[in-house]
Amino acid sequence: MSRIRGIETKHKVQKDVFQNQQGFKNGCSNAIRKKSDDETFDKDDVEKQQIDELLHKLPALDEIFEVHRKIGEGTFSSVYLGSLRRHSTLPAADRRWFAIKHLVPTAHPARIEHELRCLQDIGGKHNVIGVDLCLRHLDTIVFIMPYIPHRKFSEYVGEMDWGELRRYMRALLEALRHVHSFGIIHRDVKPSNFLYDRENKRYLLVDFGLAQRVCVSPDEPGAPSSALDPAPAPAHAHSNKRTREQLEDDSSPGAKRMALDLTVESKTVNVTTDLPKKVTGPSKVQIPKAVALKLREGASDAVSVQREAAACGCGCAGVGGVCAGGGCATRPVARAPRAGTQGFRPPEVLLKWPRQSAAVDMWAAGVVLATVLLNRYPLFRAADDVSALAELTELVGTAAVQRAAQHLGMCRLVVT
Repeated sequence: MSRIRGIETKHKVQKDVFQNQQGFKNGCSNAIRKKSDDETFDKDDVEKQQIDELLHKLPALDEIFEVHRKIGEGTFSSVYLGSLRRHSTLPAADRRWFAIKHLVPTAHPARIEHELRCLQDIGGKHNVIGVDLCLRHLDTIVFIMPYIPHRKFSEYVGEMDWGELRRYMRALLEALRHVHSFGIIHRDVKPSNFLYDRENKRYLLVDFGLAQRVCVSPDEPGAPSSALDPAPAPAHAHSNKRTREQLEDDSSPGAKRMALDLTVESKTVNVTTDLPKKVTGPSKVQIPKAVALKLREGASDAVSVQREAAACGCGCAGVGGVCAGGGCATRPVARAPRAGTQGFRPPEVLLKWPRQSAAVDMWAAGVVLATVLLNRYPLFRAADDVSALAELTELVGTAAVQRAAQHLGMCRLVVT
């Protein structure tokens, strides 16, 4: 009898423990659900406040369009979904929808004008987005552009078959060929900037905020083999009289997307003011002891060092040392356009080669293709240029990266 009572007591204890666990789980799930609902409510509330502020700053927009919700946000702009107020009584399927791009007030006027001219001159055909209207009041500027429904790239990247991938890449390359024919580099080709309406088979290349003119010609020394054929000058060739020496090098490692510097004054360093008229070479090279001992062991290494020095014009080349004066210390800081999104920038951008061409966009298109083929998004995950070079070296090998560096005119790329 006592044994039966003990069993009943044991089952009762287990039942109480199970009920307590279920109550704890339900409480946690309710708390998580409540937190998620609060976050959604806060997000919607913030978006509504942003829309109200935009309409208050730009009354003309409120008179013509009805702004519904935010559909995208980037470094330099926010995009909202809108429709004409005079179509408010029509069903959603019969309305004409627009993407309303609000540029951040801190954007440089030259960059805004350049993007607008790209949309006007290039857009509207060959899968390139155009612009229907531009509204401005003081520092509030919006572009009104066509809208196509689309999904996130991560939602369908693993679902694309060969036929769909072929049509997708063909549409992207057609858009890039059209852009390049105007002598323009998009500089930010990536899946989120190539909208894809899978149901209606429509494509749009968007976001020309980082676009720039091709700064290299095929007959220029050191030009890559993938440079464009001579193209007619773009329609806005004289709208932004900037030289490539005036572009700022933004090397912050945390920046996912880097913009061109369009400041008025040049930030290039003048290294000739404090230097003698003739520089014959470094006065002294500091070589680590381990490297010096290694060089003494074999004459072949010394010969290679001499060849490296002759090619680079500096005695510290290839020896792991640094010039104590002259030579490397007198060279100007390397500056080159570095606009783009991390993971889609080619070696010439990572290595700060100044004479960049439309090959920048073709590399990014190749990354998009490899992303779909490997079903890995993003394909490259490095957070800075050095890590990106290391990741690229791991993928294609050290020799290929060194050949690319030599092709770009760099004496030597040391990979450890």
